[in-house]
Amino acid sequence: MNTYRIQFHAGFTVRQLIDTLDYLQELGIDTVYGSPILAASPGSTHGYDVIDPTILNPEVTTEEDWGRLHEELHLRGMRYMQDIVPNHTALHPENAWFKTVVQDGPEGTYAGHFDIDWEHPQLPGRMVLPVLGDTPKNVREQGQLREYRNGVQVYDNYWEGPDADRAAAPEGELPVKPVHWQAVTDFINYRRFFTVNELIGMRTEERRVYEDMHERTFADVEMGRIHYLRVDHVDGLLDPTTYLQRLRESVGPQVGVYIEKILEPGEQLPADWPVEGTTGYDFLAAVNRLLTNEDSSSAFSDLYEELTHEPLADYPALVFRNKLMLVREHFSGELDNLVRRWEPLVTEELRQDLRKILAHWLAAFPVYRIYPSGGRLTDHELAVCMEAATAVTEYAPEQGRYVLAWVNWLAHQDFAGQSLEYLQRSQQLSGPLMAKGVEDTTFYQFWREAHLNEVGSSADPRDRLLVRDFHHFIAERPASSMNATATHDTKRGEDGRAFLQALTFYPAEWRAFVEQVMDTLDTTAVRPRGVYLVLQSLVAGFPLHKSVEQANLRERLHAYLEKALREGKEMSDWADPNVDYERSLNRIADQVLDHTGLRTSLQHLLREIWPQTRHNSFAQVVLKCLCPGNPDVYQGTESWDLSFVDPDNRRPVDYVKRRRWLEEGPQDTYDPARKAQLLQLLLRLRRRYPDFFAQANYVPLSEGDEVLAFRRSFGDQQLVVKLAKRAGTRVQRPEGKDFHRIVTDVYGVGIGIWFRA
Repeated sequence: MNTYRIQFHAGFTVRQLIDTLDYLQELGIDTVYGSPILAASPGSTHGYDVIDPTILNPEVTTEEDWGRLHEELHLRGMRYMQDIVPNHTALHPENAWFKTVVQDGPEGTYAGHFDIDWEHPQLPGRMVLPVLGDTPKNVREQGQLREYRNGVQVYDNYWEGPDADRAAAPEGELPVKPVHWQAVTDFINYRRFFTVNELIGMRTEERRVYEDMHERTFADVEMGRIHYLRVDHVDGLLDPTTYLQRLRESVGPQVGVYIEKILEPGEQLPADWPVEGTTGYDFLAAVNRLLTNEDSSSAFSDLYEELTHEPLADYPALVFRNKLMLVREHFSGELDNLVRRWEPLVTEELRQDLRKILAHWLAAFPVYRIYPSGGRLTDHELAVCMEAATAVTEYAPEQGRYVLAWVNWLAHQDFAGQSLEYLQRSQQLSGPLMAKGVEDTTFYQFWREAHLNEVGSSADPRDRLLVRDFHHFIAERPASSMNATATHDTKRGEDGRAFLQALTFYPAEWRAFVEQVMDTLDTTAVRPRGVYLVLQSLVAGFPLHKSVEQANLRERLHAYLEKALREGKEMSDWADPNVDYERSLNRIADQVLDHTGLRTSLQHLLREIWPQTRHNSFAQVVLKCLCPGNPDVYQGTESWDLSFVDPDNRRPVDYVKRRRWLEEGPQDTYDPARKAQLLQLLLRLRRRYPDFFAQANYVPLSEGDEVLAFRRSFGDQQLVVKLAKRAGTRVQRPEGKDFHRIVTDVYGVGIGIWFRA
């Protein structure tokens, strides 16, 4: 399976995809992988904010075009993977099911579909609606909040029931209570997606909800239109194990199921999950570490300490502090709800400190979550809980004994009914804390080597991944998993990452450039860490090839730096933006770009590291396509991918230009056509020998610590791959006759691929 991820929205519809199928087939793609296709909030650019899971998104397709797409795929022998969203829908006035909540509260037809606590003692029978930009009193006085019998007018939005008559006089209290959007930090009685108020959790563990959420998807499966499913945010569900087992029963063995799941180093998927594998963040993280020069680790740590005038942070301790801050300041309402539920069940001793216990225990969780299903905790589940307790003992000693007492209590419980639900609900908070604490906070504070700040990765300087570790990783993961190097959620483009990986092979040159900038510019208005962020962002995002990215680099970089500062929550924040500081940091970026000497030095540095950058870029393509697993190409990344985090990585893709690259070939050293043609070569090889790549084994070859080499065999067919870590290193041809070299030296010395059919 060779997948190509498409982001559907009003600017790229199913009809436009149909027009692109010939190109995708020519590239070597056999499976189109589509973002959510069901009705979403008007203007949605991603589709995860579903407002009606029973119909197609009218901004993206019609029933006629949807049917034609699958006819065209069938004619080409291509297949289709659909991204589905079982965890949440959009908290939006057009949400068809939520309208019944607005009208009838807990008695509404679909009220039970939403994860709302209607019995919360602070607001029984009602739900908070965090849609105001000021206090309800002020908004009401401004005439921007009006309550009616069957709905409420908030600014230009009318939240109404399905049968509203908009009578002007309110009749009792509405089932929804409009509040300031920040109020849910302290009190909330519905489950949201992370800290996104506009996405409301669904009770998909209930059979009726499960059936209603998947009705349209299952119909398309039954018609043979969908061959693979990608399950979004499986960790958000109350009981992922039961959900996945139920999903397998619904779609049968013939439909491949892939899950969006972040695996921490060494973590494996539960054995009782009937899935083909993950969407590939684990693969991305392993390749990212493999292509980093660990020999320069201390040099980068020293430079970071000298620049910031701070000792290098203890990375695990920093993650713990950020998660603890988040559970106290951003998930305080969710924490209170957990405490309220647990209190009647625990001992008096635990009850006295339960809020602190839960906060510290969840902040120290070493993985996204565990998956309890009833009875005693398994040895694995208990080990994870104990690892969290041990971390609390190290990072917050005053709370250590209380958390140990809590874990000891958990170890002796037979979980069932309410106690099982509460344990599972605690894990529905553990996952968001990990995601927000690491990916959306720590990764925007700790800039020692920015390419390691990536989804599924760890930026801990003490982490290493040697060649033998990569072999072990490949041997342990399911061979049917997806191999990703870029997605719609990654923090930067895969080739921007390659530039930063390449820097680790040139520590002296990097230091010289950083010192030149610091000596040339007055940077006193911003923190040194901010300057370091700017410089790494320029290395990762400054295009050496002619592209539209050159013309709008400044605008795109400003938007990225603003987001980075607000996610970091130190010098700015989404809730309280420090616009003056953000402008100061943008000025530093502008000064580097506008200063002739610094811009020249930046370009010189990029050209100097280009051979290693190109080598790493090609290495990502080779490993993605030839290691066990299924290569996934994110839209547009057949070109040099220097994008920043979303929404920058979701910009329109010029497929006319990409088709021309395949036809005409590279015109100069920096031409993206070279990468596109390598990808095409390997995808076509996979498509020509599908049985081989689906079933061939993986045998490490001993080539030392500087060359990754492996052999794959199936029947009489053999593939040998040799990949040097350092560009320019020659690799030896394998022994034996009849091997055909797949990749020639035009792609750079240091990569060898041989195949014997």
